[in-house]
Amino acid sequence: MRLLAVEPDERAARRLAGVLVDVIPEADFAAVAVGAVGGRLELGSAIGVADGPPDPRPGALAEEAIAARALRVAADPGAPFPPGTRAGAAAAGVAGATSCALLVGSRSADGFPEDALLLLRAAADRAALALECARLDRERSVGAEAAARAEAEIARRRKTVDYILGIVGHDLRNPLGAIHMSAALLQKRGSLAGWQAQTVERMRSSAGRMARIIADLLSYTRTRLGNPLPIVRREARLDGIVGRVVEELRAGNAGREISISAEGDLSGAWDPDRLEQLASNLVSNAVDHGDPDSPVRVELAGEPEAVVMRVRNVGPSVPPEVLGHLFEPFSRGPDEKSRKASGLGLGLYISREIVRGHGGEIDAVSDGETVVTVRLPRGR
Repeated sequence: MRLLAVEPDERAARRLAGVLVDVIPEADFAAVAVGAVGGRLELGSAIGVADGPPDPRPGALAEEAIAARALRVAADPGAPFPPGTRAGAAAAGVAGATSCALLVGSRSADGFPEDALLLLRAAADRAALALECARLDRERSVGAEAAARAEAEIARRRKTVDYILGIVGHDLRNPLGAIHMSAALLQKRGSLAGWQAQTVERMRSSAGRMARIIADLLSYTRTRLGNPLPIVRREARLDGIVGRVVEELRAGNAGREISISAEGDLSGAWDPDRLEQLASNLVSNAVDHGDPDSPVRVELAGEPEAVVMRVRNVGPSVPPEVLGHLFEPFSRGPDEKSRKASGLGLGLYISREIVRGHGGEIDAVSDGETVVTVRLPRGR
C-alpha cells in the first residue's frame, strides 16, 4: 500500500527506494539507475550510502536487468552497491521512452524472499512510470514555451506588416486621388475622342479601382489593430443606397444584367456610406465571380425588426473548404487566377466588419447559385 501511495512525480523514484528499505527487512540499501544521454546509466538516487558511484560499471546488475527487462539477483553484486553487500537484486522498469532499474542490497542476508522481489518489481514499474511522467511534463513545458515564443513572434511580425500596410495605403491615397481627378477632368473638358478617350477612361476606371483597394486596405489595418470601423448612424433607406450602387455597376458593366427588387419597409438608422461600401463589395463580387450570361439579382426585404439583403449570382459552386473562410481577410478561391476579379481579397472581410458594426449578420451558401445574405437591424 505504501508503494501505491507514492505520487508519480520527479521525486517519486527516491521515495520508492526509501519505501523499499523500510518495508523489506533484509534491505539496507536501495537505488534507482536511469538511462542518460548516449545510452549510459546514471545513479539517479540512493538510500543507505553517503555517496554512490555516478555510473554503474559495465556488466553491472542494473545494466543486466535493463537489457533483459527482467529481474536479476546476484551475490556480492559490486557497484553501485556499497562495499560489503552480500546480496543484491535489480528489477527493470519500462514506461514509454524511459527505462530504469530499481536496486536493493543487503549486508546481513544472502538473498531476498519472493515477496520482497515482488515488491521490487512493482516498485520498478512505478518508478519508470513516474520518471516517464516527469519527462513528458518537461517536454510539454519546453514545447509550450517554444509555442508561446513562436506565437509572440508571429503576432509581432503580423502587427509590423499591418502597420506597414496602413502607412503605404495612407500615403498612396492622395497621389492616386490626384490621378483619378485629373483623368475625370480630361474626360469632362478634354474634347477627347477615339483611342484618347478610351485611354483616359481606362485610367480613370483603374484609378477608381485602386482607390477602392486602398480603402479596403485601410479598413483592414484599422480592424487588425483593434479599432472597429466607425459607424455614423442616420436615417436612411436601404433601397436608395443599394439602388445607387446598382446603377453605377450597370454603367461600368455594359451588357451585364443586374436586377434589384424591394418589398416592405426598408428604412432604418444606419451609416449610408458604409452600407454603400457593403453593397458595392457584394454586388461587384457577384458580377466578377458569376456566370457572365446569367443575371445578378439583388433582393431587399423589410422585416419587423430588420432589413434583409440577398445578392444572388449563378456560377460554379464555392468549395466547402473555401466557403468556410469566405469572409476572412485575403481569402481567395482555388480558381481565382482564372477570374476577372482583382484586388487583395479584402472585400468580403470588410463587408463582414461593416455588418458587425451595425449589429447584423452575414453568411453565404453556394450550390449552383451563390447567395450572400445580410440581415441588418433597423438600429433605432
